[in-house]
Amino acid sequence: MFQFPNPGEAFEDFEILEQIGEGSFARVYKVLAPNSDQPIALKLTAAPAKASDDMIKRALREIAVLRAMSNEHTVRLHGSNIGDGYFWISMEYLEGAQLDHFHRLGEPMNLAKALEIILQASMGLAEAHAKGVVHRDIKPANLWVDRHGTVKVLDFGFARAWGVPWAYGTNATQARTVVGTPHYCQPEQLFTDQLTPASDVYSLATILYELLSGHAVLFEHQTVPEVIEALHDDPMGWLDAHALRDTVPITGYPGCGGLPDGLVDLINRALAKEPAARPQQAGTLASALGTILVEDLGAMKPATVLIDGPLGRSERPLLPGRRRVGAGDFCDVIVAGGEVSDLHAVFDWSGGARLVHLRPAGPGSRVLVDDEEVRAAMFLQPGSIVTIGNSTLEVAYPR
Repeated sequence: MFQFPNPGEAFEDFEILEQIGEGSFARVYKVLAPNSDQPIALKLTAAPAKASDDMIKRALREIAVLRAMSNEHTVRLHGSNIGDGYFWISMEYLEGAQLDHFHRLGEPMNLAKALEIILQASMGLAEAHAKGVVHRDIKPANLWVDRHGTVKVLDFGFARAWGVPWAYGTNATQARTVVGTPHYCQPEQLFTDQLTPASDVYSLATILYELLSGHAVLFEHQTVPEVIEALHDDPMGWLDAHALRDTVPITGYPGCGGLPDGLVDLINRALAKEPAARPQQAGTLASALGTILVEDLGAMKPATVLIDGPLGRSERPLLPGRRRVGAGDFCDVIVAGGEVSDLHAVFDWSGGARLVHLRPAGPGSRVLVDDEEVRAAMFLQPGSIVTIGNSTLEVAYPR
């Protein structure tokens, strides 16, 4: 039978420094890897003799998803291995706290801070959604706030492919079985086994509502801790509430009466019972939050895109969120001249001093950065020159 190591012991090539987390079958350690003096995190899971295929597949899914992510709002994966009776994942070591420890649920959070946290979480999910992956277990415990204020999405073990034939597995929700955490599950789980990126958007909106009001979305005049205690052993009570109860208007709670109209509308749409009525991906939610933070609250400064092309020189403000670049009228940054697709590239940016995450929109969308062709997502350093068609672009970050 597999025995978990203790601090001060060695496990494979790792030196165990301390235990920093524990679950039913897993422990998380702060460790040192060979030839490094910087700590990393080791998630070690014991596979019991009667371990189900689902447990193994969940570990493999998390490994596969994390390997595919490159944005700064998901955890960096260093390595993984499956051994005799165990499997492990090594990741970047995070200092900080999960959101439900960082902030006391049931107490309202500062408006701009709450929006920025959900904006960053949305940017972490935007890349997953673009790759055809739904997280399916978004909750405060799976959002980590590090000591610099950067938010990272954790635990892709429940992730599933959506809309594309990826190797993460298909949707497999059994009737009346809640996928993920009941408190933050989605109304559609009562009627369908198909969870889409809009399902993650619903969970994010539930967290945002709670951060702003301190109250539960579906139970009038009850704080989040009160409802958690009342439904502690009733997962189907949560599911029925999400599917059948109306959302309590957030503007009725103290401190929420003066929320920007655009934010109230966004929250209501993101909490719609029908997935088709919500923002369809996390990137869309992020863009809406970025616009509110800049234009309604003045809590963030936009960046500036300097464009030099056939039509001369111009400047375009770049707001936080997922912003489209190309020749189409629907793009946030319009580029003319040469072989430019209607949607040619995507700028993902969570604002402030963080770097823009550039992704070509498709195999035929040729993008150069500092005269080198970009074949995968990358960060734009200050002063980097992006070439698309016959135009060059430079992002000037706010000071």
